[in-house]
Amino acid sequence: MGIQGMLNINDAPEKAKRIFARLVNDFEEQEINPTPLNYYVWYEFLKGDNPQFRSEMESILQDPFGYNDRAGKRLYQEYLQEEMEATGEFDRAFRRLLNLMIQKMNLWSDKLEEHTQQLDDCAHSLANPDIDANELKKITHTVISTAQSMNESNRLFQQEMMLSSDEIKHLRQELLEAQTAALTDELTEIGNRKAFNNALQETIINFNEGSDLHGFCLIFTDIDHFKRFNDSYGHLVGDSVLRYFANIMKKNQKRHETICRYGGEEFAIIMPNASLEEARERAEQIRSGIESAVLKRKDSSEPLRTITASFGISCFHNENDSAEELITRADKALYEAKRQGRNCIVDENEMGRPSIAP
Repeated sequence: MGIQGMLNINDAPEKAKRIFARLVNDFEEQEINPTPLNYYVWYEFLKGDNPQFRSEMESILQDPFGYNDRAGKRLYQEYLQEEMEATGEFDRAFRRLLNLMIQKMNLWSDKLEEHTQQLDDCAHSLANPDIDANELKKITHTVISTAQSMNESNRLFQQEMMLSSDEIKHLRQELLEAQTAALTDELTEIGNRKAFNNALQETIINFNEGSDLHGFCLIFTDIDHFKRFNDSYGHLVGDSVLRYFANIMKKNQKRHETICRYGGEEFAIIMPNASLEEARERAEQIRSGIESAVLKRKDSSEPLRTITASFGISCFHNENDSAEELITRADKALYEAKRQGRNCIVDENEMGRPSIAP
């Protein structure tokens, strides 16, 4: 089943029909991968309701490389994701596809009922003791024809259900990939700021609803003097350091931890069911790991100067606590670690007191 069947375009308004017809033609001419995400991006572009998005799309089309899947995902994240989440466009497409499957099942059921009735009529006629040879021949022909029709209907139904099932899997996979991409920092391949906000909110909800979560800690960490490092070695090397730092954090990641890039060179770790002492141990693993790392330039093997990071830790206390207060306490502890000379760990209980560097 093609995308036209999925969207049931014949039931759409005239404007949508015209847009869809042009969209299909453009996809064929430009050899664009016909994924649901790409159809959604192009449909919104041709609809023309978002001037900023339309301008960005036109710039991409003028580029020598043109439109591709990567460009589509970026445009979706920057311009269309919030609208899609609000309108549920993918979910509606999914429901339309399910409804189409149900319609096919109902048609097949009606056809099966018709065939069954024909066979019942034949059986009733055969019970007549006065049946003649011509009538018997006619009934036999009807039974054979009905049986063949039933086999063909079953074959077509199974084929259509397999195609519809594949379409559902493809649509759902596209949605999952889009959601994952929207929550992933492209450079470091860990969660982005939105992923952090979602995870923190979900963790607080689980805590307040009396789940097995007994408490959790938040670690904020920031690479020391990163701007100075970028100025000395360039942004490409700086990007490599950010990726390396993210990998150090992932190295000993526990099962339920959430690691995110909070912004710039600042990262965050949410640690469910962790005590303040356990959070400090986790921060120390990362601090010592980045400090002891020997980094070199790829092009010359020139050693880079030592990288260090500072850490601030806060813990969620009870149902009267809030995400804002938790973040504020961790941020203040991180600021205090910077004030005390960097390359150290400060938790919320140490605020205002000298901190012993690990």
